[in-house]
Amino acid sequence: MISQKCIPLESFTEWANALLGIEHAFAHTWENCHAMSLTTGFRTYLYCFESGNVRIVCPIAEREFEGRVDIVTPYGFSGFVGTGNCADFPQYWGEFAKERGYVCGYIGLNPIFENRTYFDSSELYSYSHIYTLDLTLSHAELFSNLDRNRKRQFKEWRKTSVGFILDKRPLQEFFLANYIEFFREKKAATVYAFSRATLEGLFALDNVVMVGTGSAERIQAAIVFTYTPYAAEALFLISLPEGRHHSAALHWYGVEYFKSIGVPVLNLGGGVSANDSVAQFKERFGATKLTLKCLKQVYHVSTYEDLCAQVQVDPAYKTGYFPPYRSPQMRHSVR
Repeated sequence: MISQKCIPLESFTEWANALLGIEHAFAHTWENCHAMSLTTGFRTYLYCFESGNVRIVCPIAEREFEGRVDIVTPYGFSGFVGTGNCADFPQYWGEFAKERGYVCGYIGLNPIFENRTYFDSSELYSYSHIYTLDLTLSHAELFSNLDRNRKRQFKEWRKTSVGFILDKRPLQEFFLANYIEFFREKKAATVYAFSRATLEGLFALDNVVMVGTGSAERIQAAIVFTYTPYAAEALFLISLPEGRHHSAALHWYGVEYFKSIGVPVLNLGGGVSANDSVAQFKERFGATKLTLKCLKQVYHVSTYEDLCAQVQVDPAYKTGYFPPYRSPQMRHSVR
């Protein structure tokens, strides 16, 4: 018996029950998806497939364009996760998405939980990397894997720092006062333009950890971690110019904390671009580099082609922004 459904945000308990027994990230949770919907306003669901003893889930958000609907995974590393292999799943999912009237879908995948039976490899695209730390290693092994400069940084930081700040109240105030300017300076993508309601909703959650540090006078840098029993993630880090040297210590706090509560892996995130300074910073923790992948799927071909034609973009172009009819630049025009 095959069962497929979309669980809405209004059904918190059903959403949480669907995740039981499935290894998943924070981005799969109701808490994350609800918070992100406060920025996007998108109708958001947890898709749930069941067949025998296999259950597969994935958060999706519906977006309208010219009266038609396409889907995207909400902000974060989510994608299809489940309890076991299912070779027929891609066919069932495709039929379900078409029956829902979706034109196409951009499904981000989490390489920590990737199951290759859940997708057709012809729809798979690679676009970046993340860096992860295996927290099942001993503390000595984790420290030994750090590069020499990172070890030196920690020793110097311990001599000069005022320690860590764990009180969420001042950390929230610091973050809300500085995040817009910080992301603007970093030329962050528009996906980071979170509403105050989204950030306040995230910061209030029990499975969100905030840590800061600085001088005796004020906070200079703060980091936000999220976690489930299966994985933790460094979500955001912001710093004042004089606080940039605290970044490594704040990340290492996450290593020690999540190891202490039994979380097996920490996702440090990736760089802004391949092998940039941010990526190199994370690699120096002795992290494992994993390829980030996504699915670019078309469910209603004729409608998809019509929407691309309306804005003069090539429907065959799938190596960049998807769907191309939503591309801010729309550079790849039909000739």
